[in-house]
Amino acid sequence: LINRLGWGKDDRPDVMQERVGAITHVGIQRLQTLSIATKALCVMLVGFYLLSFIPGVHDNLAVTPAYIAPPHVKLWTLLTASFYENHFYILLLDFGVLIAFSNTLDSLWTVKEFWIFTCVVGVTSLSSGVVVCVILYAILHPFSLLFVSFHGFVGLLCGYIVAIKQFHPDSVAFPPPAPPSLRVKHLPIVILLLSLCLAVIGLLSFATCWLVATGVLSSWIYLRFYQKKGELRGDMSESFSFANFFPEAIQPPIATLGDAIFRVLVMIKVCPKAVRMYDVSSASSTIKISLPGSDPVDAQRRKQRALKALDERLSKVEHPPQQSSWPSLDDEGSQEEDTTTGTTALFSTPTGTPLPPPGPVAIEMEASSGEKAAQEKMTAVVPLTAAVTKADS
Repeated sequence: LINRLGWGKDDRPDVMQERVGAITHVGIQRLQTLSIATKALCVMLVGFYLLSFIPGVHDNLAVTPAYIAPPHVKLWTLLTASFYENHFYILLLDFGVLIAFSNTLDSLWTVKEFWIFTCVVGVTSLSSGVVVCVILYAILHPFSLLFVSFHGFVGLLCGYIVAIKQFHPDSVAFPPPAPPSLRVKHLPIVILLLSLCLAVIGLLSFATCWLVATGVLSSWIYLRFYQKKGELRGDMSESFSFANFFPEAIQPPIATLGDAIFRVLVMIKVCPKAVRMYDVSSASSTIKISLPGSDPVDAQRRKQRALKALDERLSKVEHPPQQSSWPSLDDEGSQEEDTTTGTTALFSTPTGTPLPPPGPVAIEMEASSGEKAAQEKMTAVVPLTAAVTKADS
């Protein structure tokens, strides 16, 4: 680090002081550009680190399975343990990673969404650690499992990296001298493998390794299935599938296994069914929606059919049938003379011929008067303007 900064043994004290002052000034300017949420996280990390110097405060800030259960019931530790660090070098590492990704994190969500994500990932990773310790204690009966201490910001950092992977998967992870081939989408699996290796050789505790793994998994589950986005929830895109956390060579078997696990979780109502959306408004979309009647050719065809039906009705009006299709009133026994007045039935002529029924298009009326058997015929035709207008529409 000294060689990269250009500091040598022969540097004068005033030069050293000037360089330290410049680095401090740059750091202060960087802190001033942070958002309110990121500044609040930094303040909380520093505050909980200072509280670690108070004797006996560790059991009241870190999650311990024995103290979650009665009679202690220290449930508030599920909220405080994610921000509690008791080692200064880990605190500096948390600050460095958080500030490095602060600009990207600030552009992802609102302040409310940021804190919802933080609480969900923190509480989920810590409570899952408690459950695992209790299950292992019930099977193996080692009493020390009930006093494993879970705390640290590393679980949330892994969750933030997964969130950045969702929106910027192909971005370069770190500026030079870091290799440009290291992308953001590679960081979750790289951090997870590194923590496993350190835990195997004894440089990392089981609790910290568990927070790394559950931080990655819980953040992906929340963003994939449960985060609310308008009317839908989650992100079901292929670029954010679980198989994309791994190298391309082993993605197919992992995708098959992940799909099988997902179907089981859907059956037991743990995960919702996948809902996919398609943007039909974009110019590049190949999806077309055809509504009935929207085609001009179809509309013209229906108009011609309507005009043809109208012509047939008009021809029937001009040339009515000679005989009505209605049965004669004589056959039904309805034509009877009134014995008191000598008049005939209402719907019959003096000759006994039944009148045709009144229709909606044409009505014919016949009448006879006294000595002259003159027959008058009146025809009323319903206006057809409305029918033509309806056919045009």
